[in-house]
Amino acid sequence: MAAPFYKGEGENNVEFKKLNPTDEVELGIYEKAMEFIFSDDDIQNIAISGAYGAGKSSILESYKKKLEKEGDNKKFLHISLAHFENKEKDNTKYAKLEGKILNQLLHQIRAEKIPLTNFKIKKSADSSEINKMTTGIISLLIIFLYFLFYKQWEIMVGEFRDISLKFTLTPWFKTIMIMAALGIVTYFVRYTIRIQVDKRVFKKLSFQGTEIELFNEENDSYFDKYLNEVIYLFENSGADVIVFEDMDRFNDVMIFERLREINQLINIGRREAGKTPLRFFYVLRDDIFTTKDRTKFFDYILPVVPIIDGSNSYSELKTILHEEIDKKIIDTKFLQDISLYIDDMRILKNICNEFFVYNAHINETELGGNKLFAMITYKNVFPKDFSDLQLGKG
Repeated sequence: MAAPFYKGEGENNVEFKKLNPTDEVELGIYEKAMEFIFSDDDIQNIAISGAYGAGKSSILESYKKKLEKEGDNKKFLHISLAHFENKEKDNTKYAKLEGKILNQLLHQIRAEKIPLTNFKIKKSADSSEINKMTTGIISLLIIFLYFLFYKQWEIMVGEFRDISLKFTLTPWFKTIMIMAALGIVTYFVRYTIRIQVDKRVFKKLSFQGTEIELFNEENDSYFDKYLNEVIYLFENSGADVIVFEDMDRFNDVMIFERLREINQLINIGRREAGKTPLRFFYVLRDDIFTTKDRTKFFDYILPVVPIIDGSNSYSELKTILHEEIDKKIIDTKFLQDISLYIDDMRILKNICNEFFVYNAHINETELGGNKLFAMITYKNVFPKDFSDLQLGKG
């Protein structure tokens, strides 16, 4: 006989579970592995591998929290490709992927740290710089008008009979005005050259049909320019660790080879400067590599044993649903049977969250607690089938 349906009594006592990674994981052997990684400067590309929901991100977050407690100020930057759509072919998909990496990196670096980059995010203009440029332009305009209409100014000052303006007609005042004009022009020329060298704003000059290319670099292909930008941004990010999450959605191992190359180029410069290496962490599922080649992409692979699978999910369900079990809303034998189909911690937590909500809001139904929980489980494990079922399909 099905367990009685729970009609919402005591729903305020339910304990909802968040689905994002936690920083409360007992690290155990993972802590020793992390300490080994950071103790060897030759370990620069690290894979944290495991099945979906195994707890890879939680282990990383827990280790970061441990470092913070110990006063270790290592800076982590996270780049997530969770929404990347791999529909393009050949170089187009790589360009889009690299563009997304670059975009996320840009939004996590303070603009003043990367003044030489050609890529900028929108921000409020610097008011002091605007005031300085405005003052310079107006001053230059006044000096120009002074010399252009000097004769008229001389007559006007004579008619005013005001001795306080007589100094504007003296040779030393003219000298000051000329020097000021030269100073302002020099500032603007220097500013323009600096912008041109840094940003290459002007690509070509055209004079009587002849084009002259400015600051051209031989063999400066698009990928070379893009790669240089990426290296510059990573190097000046201020990070000790870059974490790439959901990279496995790209379903192409070539990206790891490209990122490894970037990491090596960055760390050559850091090694010469006596800096600690910039480490790349890749949070991946195990089956992204179908051959033995994965060991050539990474310097160390940290495998993560799933927190739960079909064999131990029952104990986790009992912990979360203990009140429903005590009230006989859900039968333990039923829960033990259905737990065999739940092998992901996030799905398990979401099933319980949805069950609490449905259970509290559905007051009249022929479903018992077991049947309702079974339907919620089906909804999470086979969402497409469940959606079809609601439309009379499936």
